[in-house]
Amino acid sequence: MGFHVTERKIGWHKDFDSSHFLALPYESKCLRIHGHTYNVDVEIWGDLNENGMIFDFNHLSRLIKLLDHRIIVSESWVVERKEDIIVIEKNGKHIELPADEAVILDKPNVTAEFIAEWFAERIAEKAGDNVEKIRVKIWEDPRSYAEVTLEK
Repeated sequence: MGFHVTERKIGWHKDFDSSHFLALPYESKCLRIHGHTYNVDVEIWGDLNENGMIFDFNHLSRLIKLLDHRIIVSESWVVERKEDIIVIEKNGKHIELPADEAVILDKPNVTAEFIAEWFAERIAEKAGDNVEKIRVKIWEDPRSYAEVTLEK
């Protein structure tokens, strides 16, 4: 036959609905709270682990459930954490939310670029030693995406 495996990769696609706003030094409609039906494409390269997988798709599904139908904010915008409430102040907004309705990113802003990076980092936390490369593409709409690649 002459063929042999030279590379292994898995791919995964899913959508989720979330809201956010941006912190920008100029006037933009994106300063207001708005939402997207995001689409995420994930590719993970590596060798098979002891279970015959590169990475478990269930970990990716749990990430989507964490983001879906929540507002995504920057950690630097959170000014107070009460028992089950977070208080966000940015762009002249003062927002009190139930903590379980927000996803707080350890990023300075909530751009598609930072959401993609955050998503890839969460995958890397669950990745075994067999994983070599992670690529995440976050689509805000059918025309616009941000992509990040993490490699060992």
